[in-house]
Amino acid sequence: MTTLTPQIDHVVITVSDQLNKANFQYQKLGFTITPRGHHSLGTSNNLAIFSTTYLELLGFEPQNANKVDKSWRFANGLTGLVFKTSNADELYQQLVNNGIKVEGEEPRSFYRPVELNDGTLADACFKTVRLDPNYTPNGQIFFCDQLTPELVWRKEWQNHPNGVININQVIIEAKNPLSSIKLLEKTFPSVKIIDVDGGVRLKADDKYIDYLTPSATQRLFGSSLSKANNDQDRKVALCFTTKSLSQTQQALESGKIKFDLQNNTIVVPASETYGVVMIFSQL
Repeated sequence: MTTLTPQIDHVVITVSDQLNKANFQYQKLGFTITPRGHHSLGTSNNLAIFSTTYLELLGFEPQNANKVDKSWRFANGLTGLVFKTSNADELYQQLVNNGIKVEGEEPRSFYRPVELNDGTLADACFKTVRLDPNYTPNGQIFFCDQLTPELVWRKEWQNHPNGVININQVIIEAKNPLSSIKLLEKTFPSVKIIDVDGGVRLKADDKYIDYLTPSATQRLFGSSLSKANNDQDRKVALCFTTKSLSQTQQALESGKIKFDLQNNTIVVPASETYGVVMIFSQL
């Protein structure tokens, strides 16, 4: 078996039945948004594609509401942290052997049609391995085997008016960060967990996943945070690298988006993004 190393593939922002409004809002935030995709599972999405990661606005259209599995429904906000894998079947068995509970008896396969530049359609295909939802009650952590990455990371979708190049950090609020991060520590046995102000951190290549206490996230983001639905762990913030903070600021001003300038970063409150604080810093 290969050594599991954490690499962020994408993040999921749940928008439920608000896909049209969310699509428009994220364009106002300065993201280039892909055309609507429709999964074979009943969900639909729009994406913002970056250099090695992407952001997924996930919801459903009214006619498909009854097709969506209840286990994939969450309150709006940052609900999904997704890691890369190149072999979902091998990964599934490795996680089981390591004592990590996973959903289902095998990886889940699904697809969504994608329109190519010549007007023809091709299926973007995926296999996912989701950690047991009981580990993450306010969302999900799973692995995605991108079987057709060329249909996702298309260059025409990677140029954003706000200058964003990539996701570089995910922040999770947890009452006991050291206890909560043990799930990732067990999933990726080779990684080291380090202490940071207000919590703990796992490094995923050149990116970071931080588990911080509620007092730490309140100190960092204050009223920019979304309101908690309960006292369990929740994903609260995304950090992006951008080519130019002035470009980001111009895009946000053009979209009439509220933001604050803080210590050479731009902070957009969760009220503008369907529930996730967004922090932009210059590369």
